Order: sequence, then structure tokens, then C-alpha cells
Amino acid sequence: MRLEQQPEAHEDPHYQGHYDAAAACPSWAKDWDCMLDGDTNRPNLFATYNKAAESITVRPEQVYKPYDCDLRPWDPEHFAECTAAKRIIMIGDSLMRQQWLSLACMLADVTVSGEHHFWDEEKIPVAMEHDYIARGIPGDFRIPRQYIGRFDLKSGAQVFLRAFGRFNLTLWDDVFAEFQPLTDNDVIIVNFGAWYPRYNVHEQGDPWKAWQEDMTELINLRLSRYAARSFYRSATATHFGGVNGTMTFEKSAADALAEKGGCMSSPLNEAWYEDWMKTFLRSCGPRCSKIGILPVFDLTQARYDAHHGNFGRGKGTWTLDCRHFCTSVTDFWNLVFYNQFC
Repeated sequence: MRLEQQPEAHEDPHYQGHYDAAAACPSWAKDWDCMLDGDTNRPNLFATYNKAAESITVRPEQVYKPYDCDLRPWDPEHFAECTAAKRIIMIGDSLMRQQWLSLACMLADVTVSGEHHFWDEEKIPVAMEHDYIARGIPGDFRIPRQYIGRFDLKSGAQVFLRAFGRFNLTLWDDVFAEFQPLTDNDVIIVNFGAWYPRYNVHEQGDPWKAWQEDMTELINLRLSRYAARSFYRSATATHFGGVNGTMTFEKSAADALAEKGGCMSSPLNEAWYEDWMKTFLRSCGPRCSKIGILPVFDLTQARYDAHHGNFGRGKGTWTLDCRHFCTSVTDFWNLVFYNQFC
């Protein structure tokens, strides 16, 4: 399904999300935050955090509601109970890190300990001995290993983060060596996409073809063979300009972004990643029965107003950050997971 949405009034007119980042987030789960760190466009912050749908004209007291289903309200105690003694392994790039940090804040009241830092091989039980080369990029482009993290819930659940930019089968196996053997008590949430823009005037090679080949390998050789239940979180929209949000087709879009000082809506964006994955999993049949999709693309397509760059991240550099989102968006990805899994 697609989570297309409509705005709906929240019962609390002062609602500003699932938590107060300054008060609720553990010290090890702090990141750049629109509310705490933003120094630009601050009058729009209230509206950005109170609405979660269509356009900037939505009233502040309105929040996201999908057309086709009702989402249960977030309940950290029930989430902890639902995932008791399970391992949740979150794999992807910096946007998956955002989702992991969001989940850490949402579960702060039921968490007993946690850690989060830049990738430090001494903290990884398995040695990373290879140069992991990305598919489809000219030359020997080595995949960046970005972040690791873990937090433990009172229920015995463990939530892990392993963030690296692009998929590589050897790197995947080296990372998962510490989690073997995987069982039906394990849950994998995975996404790769931000490092594979289909159309980008700055990108060499053929990222779209490379992404299809990498995801085919990931599903056929790993996820479909695991006892663990897996969720592929769909790609998210970027709003750097151009028809599909990736500064493509017209150079003037990049110049307009700098002049505007904020991220821009896009009429198309990269919905084909989610569409391709849905088609692939349908054709995969019973052997992919343990693989689901977290369909978050439509939650991000209209949210050009909720990127870090709108509130100052990247200001004064070569480009604003129109890829990463305020927590008003990322928290809903975890709400969707909660509703699907529990």
C-alpha cells in the first residue's frame, strides 16, 4: 500500500511531536535538531512540527493521517512488550541513523542503556579487513562506514545500528557475523538509496542500475534466506531542486536553492525505488514471505519544508541539507513500523 495522507486536527492544539528532544532524548542519541539547533526560518518551526502532511498552508494543529487506515497511537510500553527479547538490527545510511536516533528518543522511558558513535572498528566484534568497493561507480570507490549504535530496553529487546553508505555483500556479511546465527526472533530494518540517485548531474556511472543489482543480491542471497523477519524501508524524497529533487535536469535549480535559502518542492521525486521494490517482492513469491516494506516515501514527498536545511544546516556551505529530516518526519517512520510489527 501507499501511505497517502490527509491532515487531521490533533486533540492537543499545542502538540509538537512525540517528545521534547531537549528533555527526552538520551545524551548518546543527540543529533542536529531543527528545534534545538536551527537558527534560520524559526517562525515556521511550530507549523513544521505540528503538521505532517500536504502543504505549508496546513493549520498548525493538524497532523498526519493516512487515507486507508488508522494508525494506533505510539505506546513505548507496548512496543517494548511486543519486541521483548528480540534483536532489531537497523542497516542503511545516515537516514537509517536518523530513524534509529528517533526510535531511541521515542523509547527513552523504557530504555536501560545505550551508545552511539562514529564507526570505530575496535568496538565492532568482527574485524573489518577489506576495502569494500561500491558497485557502479568508476574507479575504486570505497564505501564509507559511518555510524554504529545500540540500546537495550527493559523488556530485553536490543536495537542495533550499523550505518554505511552503499551495499556491498562482503561488508554486509562482515557486519552480520556478530549477529549469527539469525533466528526468527530477529528483525532487520534496511534501506539503501540516498547514495544511489537515479538522476543527478554530479553522479558518475549508473546508480539506478547499481541499486537494482545490489538490492537483487541483498534479497536473493541474504534476506530471503534468513530466518529473521525483514523490513525494507523505502527511499525518502530529497528536495535539492529540479523535477525529481536531486538537482537534476537543470543547473539553475542548484543556484535557485542557494538563493532561496530553503529546500524546494519537486513534482516527481524518486518514487520508482519503492515501486521497484514492491514489484520485485511480489514476483519473488513465497521465498520472500518474511520480507515486508515500510512505505515511507509518500510521507516525505510533500515535506520539503521539514529538512534540516530549511532551518540552517548547511548554511554557508556549497548546499543546504535537503536530505535529512526534522524529527517531525522521522518519528512517523517508527510509528508505521510499530503499527506493522506490533
